[in-house]
Amino acid sequence: MTERLKGLFLNTKDVEKSAYAWNSFSGLMFAMQSAVMLIVITRTNGLEDAGVFSIAYAIGSLMSFIGEYGVRKYQVSDIKEKVSFTDYQSHRVLTCLIMTVVFTVYVLAGYLRGQYSPYKFWVIVFVCLLKLVEAFSDVYYARYQQSRRLDVAAKTNTFRIGLAMIACMISLVITHNLLTSVIIWFAVALITMCMSSLLVAPEFGGIHFRINKDALVKLTKECFPLFVGSFLLLYIGNAPKYAIDAALDDTAQACYNFIFMPVFVIGLLANFVFNPILVKLAHKWDRREMKVFTKIVVRQLGVIAAITLLAIAVALTIGCPVLGWLYNADLHEYKVHLTILMVGGGMLALVNFFTVVVTVVRGQKHLMVGYVAAAVVARLLSNHFVAKYNIMGATVLYTGLMTLLALVFAVVLIVCVKTKK
Repeated sequence: MTERLKGLFLNTKDVEKSAYAWNSFSGLMFAMQSAVMLIVITRTNGLEDAGVFSIAYAIGSLMSFIGEYGVRKYQVSDIKEKVSFTDYQSHRVLTCLIMTVVFTVYVLAGYLRGQYSPYKFWVIVFVCLLKLVEAFSDVYYARYQQSRRLDVAAKTNTFRIGLAMIACMISLVITHNLLTSVIIWFAVALITMCMSSLLVAPEFGGIHFRINKDALVKLTKECFPLFVGSFLLLYIGNAPKYAIDAALDDTAQACYNFIFMPVFVIGLLANFVFNPILVKLAHKWDRREMKVFTKIVVRQLGVIAAITLLAIAVALTIGCPVLGWLYNADLHEYKVHLTILMVGGGMLALVNFFTVVVTVVRGQKHLMVGYVAAAVVARLLSNHFVAKYNIMGATVLYTGLMTLLALVFAVVLIVCVKTKK
């Protein structure tokens, strides 16, 4: 049974075609899991539980960036393996332990302040544990992609995400209990990680841990800008949700998340294109093949622009009716809000792509300028915008923050390439 399962992950006739196909499917499942779960929760448990899940998922996603520490892009583009896979694994254990401590303190503080009921407290805890599993498995995903087996990375990811989601949805339909369902979601995710990512790890260097102080310090130092950037990007993106949680109710939180869902679709479609070319981009930069490198970058910018324009057109026509049908909610009044968010989604795709390219050219420390500036703006304006303009304030705030980041990162990329080439 074990060998047969391993064979399903490893045996591929055409690795490149398989990588594109499975990466697309895996990316779709990962990006859409919160949206799909939100649909099921809304239809089985109602808007209030949908709001609880929305903020739990936002907090869990924020905490997962502590566990991942922004290492994946660095690890995948480490084509000469200057850091061993064993040290990457050991570093991931350390960051996951820190993540556990941070989310425990954070959620417990919210409970003691009376911000969370016992029910909401435990939902958030188990969603954070689910994200802990994702953060740990990410180091193996990066290893397989680094070894030019993105197909294996995507297959194992699909296996874990798919089975865990199905188990959670079945539980929701049967029990109508959100807490029970997220506990099952976490448990199945943990089991399937062992049956997929960890199962094939011996074929790519094995599962080994050691305390190599120099390597741990190097990784922590080199990836610190990526970690802070990833953490702040998610904080910036979720700032409107935190403000809604503080100023409005769970129903408003649910409605905002309904119209926010397509933002991930833009990032997802863009990711389909640039994730498989990451290793190729790193090789072109390493050899300073600047014409090919520039051509790849420009082509991706065109893809992002086309996807964004398509999303805006959909938002202006059938966007709200389709989302309203999916979530069983009346969203006709949010047409303008949705359109504004689609622009923000395009900016998010640009931010993610610029981050990848700047990391490839090893200029990631310069990204801090944009992240810090946007985080400060988010901190100063979030509560004011949402309290005064409600959901419209949240949508304008999100799009403005992503636009600011995209502009700063574009400048950083141009400067880094000119300086380092």
